Amino acid sequence: MKIKLITDIDINSVKDLPKLKTLVEANNLDKPNFSEIARNLGVDRRTVKKYYIGADKKERKKKKSVIDDYYEIIKELLSDESSQMFYYKDHLFRYLQREHGLKCTRNNFNYYILKHEEFANYFKPKGNSNSIKTETELGKQAQFDWKEKIKFRFRNSEEIIINVGSLVLSASRQKVWLIYLSTSLDCVVDFLANAFETIGGVPKELVIDNATTMMLKARTELSDGTVNPKFQQFADDYGFKVVPCIKGRPQTKAKVENPMKIIDEIMTYNGVLDNIEQLHEKLEQITNEANTRICQSTGIPPILMYKKEREHLFPLPQEKICSSYKLSSIKVNVNTNALFSYKKKMYSVPSTLIGKKVTIKIIENNLHVYYNKKLITVHEIMENKKITYTEQHHLDMLKQTFRKHDGVEEYAIQHLRELEKFNEQLSNIT
Repeated sequence: MKIKLITDIDINSVKDLPKLKTLVEANNLDKPNFSEIARNLGVDRRTVKKYYIGADKKERKKKKSVIDDYYEIIKELLSDESSQMFYYKDHLFRYLQREHGLKCTRNNFNYYILKHEEFANYFKPKGNSNSIKTETELGKQAQFDWKEKIKFRFRNSEEIIINVGSLVLSASRQKVWLIYLSTSLDCVVDFLANAFETIGGVPKELVIDNATTMMLKARTELSDGTVNPKFQQFADDYGFKVVPCIKGRPQTKAKVENPMKIIDEIMTYNGVLDNIEQLHEKLEQITNEANTRICQSTGIPPILMYKKEREHLFPLPQEKICSSYKLSSIKVNVNTNALFSYKKKMYSVPSTLIGKKVTIKIIENNLHVYYNKKLITVHEIMENKKITYTEQHHLDMLKQTFRKHDGVEEYAIQHLRELEKFNEQLSNIT
């Protein structure tokens, strides 16, 4: 067996030194003069020795990500046992910022989620519908729609179905989102009247869908459709033009449709809030955040562009007209038991409202209770019950009374059952 040995080697850089080591060891030669090689290459002697022994590739320690501290939190939030829902990575990112103080860039967070397969599998890619991008002049247009039938559960397992009214100014993308338990025409005009008041004016035209509450006959490619006369009267009184989108073309109102996924962020609080007041506060926070983030289409936060767009809106009509379209309301006092009176029957509110005035609106045999324009709670109008307490309101009151006692929750349940029995006995007598 013949072996050809290499006895000559050119050392032009430190990268050639591993070859020299191989030659030296194969021929059982003495170690080379590192100082002489260093002088010839113009580098430090220690550098020569490092590359000769093969330590040029130093194994680096993996740098810990700040997001690693949130691994267990993310794991719990995305688990099958969690009632909270995160439809998009952005929802989870903003929730962690808002509720757990996460501080990192969105790109780093997305990369972190994607490199963890157990997290990446939670989020499924959403298909994008094609639509032509259009821009409108300041103050010309707003778009309206409902985010309907959102099933939400509170901490005590009570479930409600909510709808979120959405008004978006087409130029600035300024948004107004409010919670309603109904999508009736009365609620539509109440929402729009309050939304116009919030933005401080009225756009020249309003793009709507073909919901039967607003359109008696849908608009098609061959027909203009028929607007509900009551809604048309509302439009005439406020001075805007009704622009129904063509049936089957939701992209016509893409500026109000696209942000709907942001409204889904309220589901990140599913099962962790106590009442509808807290739900309203979280939606208000989500709305404010959406209005202050840079819009991808305009490159400007909606709130900044809105300040300019507000100057181009029509003025609001007279207060008398505005009031006529808002749901009929009554102002009532809350007594020391956190109860207010309606038609000689008592209904509960959170104990924080004791001694204050609340506004009640009657919608489809329900009392909608507001404080500072925020929906606090909803009670079904009861003809046969003298006192109606919700479980949470009742527990709040007892906690105020028995602050230093254990087992208040169990006592509250028992006391509420006794109260309901008393109501039944009282109704039988009357």
